[in-house]
Amino acid sequence: MIEKIPEINFIVKMSNLKDKGFVPALRKGNTGIGFTLETHLGIRENNYAKGDFIDNNTYKGILFELKSQRFLKKDPRKKKTLKNSHLISLVTQAPHNGMSNRELLKKFGNPDSKGRNRKNLYATITAGKRIRSKYDSISKMEIQREGSILHLIVDGEKVANVDLSKILSKLENLVIVRADSDWRECSCENTDLHDKEGFHEYFHFNQPIIFRKFNKEKFYEAIDDGKIKYDLRMHEPNDNTTGEEEYNTQHDHGTGFRAKFENISSFYDEVNEI
Repeated sequence: MIEKIPEINFIVKMSNLKDKGFVPALRKGNTGIGFTLETHLGIRENNYAKGDFIDNNTYKGILFELKSQRFLKKDPRKKKTLKNSHLISLVTQAPHNGMSNRELLKKFGNPDSKGRNRKNLYATITAGKRIRSKYDSISKMEIQREGSILHLIVDGEKVANVDLSKILSKLENLVIVRADSDWRECSCENTDLHDKEGFHEYFHFNQPIIFRKFNKEKFYEAIDDGKIKYDLRMHEPNDNTTGEEEYNTQHDHGTGFRAKFENISSFYDEVNEI
């Protein structure tokens, strides 16, 4: 059975959520912010290939991709409020041609720097720049665009590529909601959502931005100018893995395209904050 993409009045629901101020996280960990946002907006957790929701009012009938990001992060156990400058994942896409993610990991992966029983391949690649890494295979990685084809190059050899024309549809209409994060000592009954010291994360979803009129040529320019990064993010068990490890030994986060929040508006012709 194919699930129907949710239809919501995004402006009204988002404005109501913004006015609520801080709300408790409904899930622990990195994915807690996205899950909490989607739940309050009435969007089922999903992996829809085309987008996350359809607006049924102001942008009637338009399909949007939804992203979220922690911005200001406050924790009374720490000395100062931190400002998040991490990259935002725009779209995830394994290579269309050449080596697969699994093959890339097997050939170019390296021992885990924390001594865990796994092999890692984590690299953020910027066009026109070499990576500084103690691992030779990583330092020789680069990307180069030829028209709509983005090549992954290792030591001068094209080993894989992504056809950019096949991923652009997910970026046509984008919503990014940034939230302030505040850790609070909590006595609620949802202890599964607390950290080891009894603190619960709260979010204030106070910066929703709507990006429309995606510009393909500006997107390509952003890759060439280094504003959009190409990320390899995966690991697999090594020969010493026992299966009893208390950490994850195998995961493919996906080969992805990522950018800083402030650079995303450079490849959209219409940007509106609610």
